[in-house]
Amino acid sequence: MVGLDIGKSSHNKQKKLRSNVWENFKKLKDEDGKDVAICNRCEKKFNGSSKKGTTHLRNHFISCQKKRNEGGASGSGDKPVGNSATDQQLNHLDRAKMLIKQCYWDLPNPIRDTDIINIYNEEKEKLRIYFEELCCRFSLMIRNMADGKCTCFMVSFIDDDWKLKEKIIGFKCIEGDQNMKVLKNVLLDLGIDNKISSMVTDGDSDIYVLSSDKRENRFSCQGSLLSNCKLCVRDFYDIDITCPGFFGEMEKVLHDHMSKISNYITKTSSKIGTFQIAKDRARSLGKEVTAEDIPTEEKLEHMFSMELFKIALDLKEAFFELENMDPDFKSINLTKEQWDVITTFYQFCYENDFGHIFWHLLYCKTANMFFPVLCRLYKKSLVLLTLNSFICGKIYLQFVRDAEKCWDEYNLILAMAAVLDPRFKMDIVKQWYKKIYGDKCETQLEIFTNYLTGVYNEYAKGTNNFQSSISYRMLDILGNSSHDLDSGQSLNFELHLYLKDVNFPLIEDFDILEWWRVYSRYFPTLAKMARDFLSIKITVPSEYMFFEFPFSHKDFDSDIVKEAFACTKSWLTN
Repeated sequence: MVGLDIGKSSHNKQKKLRSNVWENFKKLKDEDGKDVAICNRCEKKFNGSSKKGTTHLRNHFISCQKKRNEGGASGSGDKPVGNSATDQQLNHLDRAKMLIKQCYWDLPNPIRDTDIINIYNEEKEKLRIYFEELCCRFSLMIRNMADGKCTCFMVSFIDDDWKLKEKIIGFKCIEGDQNMKVLKNVLLDLGIDNKISSMVTDGDSDIYVLSSDKRENRFSCQGSLLSNCKLCVRDFYDIDITCPGFFGEMEKVLHDHMSKISNYITKTSSKIGTFQIAKDRARSLGKEVTAEDIPTEEKLEHMFSMELFKIALDLKEAFFELENMDPDFKSINLTKEQWDVITTFYQFCYENDFGHIFWHLLYCKTANMFFPVLCRLYKKSLVLLTLNSFICGKIYLQFVRDAEKCWDEYNLILAMAAVLDPRFKMDIVKQWYKKIYGDKCETQLEIFTNYLTGVYNEYAKGTNNFQSSISYRMLDILGNSSHDLDSGQSLNFELHLYLKDVNFPLIEDFDILEWWRVYSRYFPTLAKMARDFLSIKITVPSEYMFFEFPFSHKDFDSDIVKEAFACTKSWLTN
């Protein structure tokens, strides 16, 4: 077994356990000279080669014995035997599985390390066969554990029933610079080394390097279209929590400025009169002044946050007119640039609920749900950059850097996932790009459209062992079949049909994977894309509980047993 060195003593014990299976099977040669194993009870034939192993024989024996105990194998109603060494061993392993599943390892009669290793090998073989039969690729996730000593390798994928799944594939304690070697062995063991479509890490982006070039001294992910789009950035939630409560900071700044303005205007009746004239003059010039009176200091103290921002912005044009009438007020008033910043800040908070993201609602969601989250994080970082005239920018620099890197890494990929949501298609990208890029929106949309078309064409041409898209025949105005599309037209026709078709209604409770399961026959190329892009995993806080296994290093004698226990527990419970 590549990647697990369990030593000679463990190997010998494992070999002895395997030999017990042959008490219930005959090993013979067939007419082609190949090894076959025949069940003593039902006489069913199996591959008996030593390279095949005995997991499939053990699994059959359990099933065969269960049928015999229930009187279903032969119909004789024989009573269960239950006295052979193998029967006792199987009962023991069933008990061990139950204890592993319930995380009971520290008992008066603890689970033997050999039992954990053997069950691990058995379940791992089942997982390998399961992966082999899937017609999809995998998004690789690499998570460093809280103790900093172990790394958890996981894959996220959309199975053949169009269900989003997650599986742990390794739980390693890595020393030195062995990261890529360990990862390579983990993927090779499960036969998915050439089926990784993307990678997300929460660690150093330079540790794990996936390459599609076999000539390079790196791990090859040839056949993985997205392998060069490695997503090595911190999770969105981690980035968001590095940003302090800037809304409260801005509220305090504006409150202080409004207090100064209020005190200046209301200190004499003449100032109040001049301000009234300024409001009327601003309105006569077609400027919007919707508030009537400047709030007193007492009213300012009891105002809600958004109410404070709104009344300040409702009066800003009157303040500018007051500057023209009273030069002394200019030193009290905010500059036009500062008022523009406050306007941008208010609009962002008003439209985005103060910039809050409800992370718990994103648990186990497909990647299309994270494009608007990414847009909000990036927009927040752009807003923060404008606040330097009010708030010291240093405290926000880490957030701004992380959000910008996140945008550069994820923007096109998650925008692609969002377009694969039939409720929005290109509309959601256009709206968010307009909010983020403003006048440069069209240029950025062209960049994304080229990316979308390029990726689609790669899938449609059968790149990376994909089958080509279905061919289409055109109808004339009378409904008669006319001609096939030429290769150039056919290449983009499926994408054109999808984007031009009416969007699905904007309902919140929408099963996007069920939609693709139904419509995959009409959009086969886009369906392949959907399985790759929608399975990209961006973790959220509640998922971190999944990585906190209830044990520590001292609970096991070796890292090998620790990994076997952690992986087996996950496989048995999911």
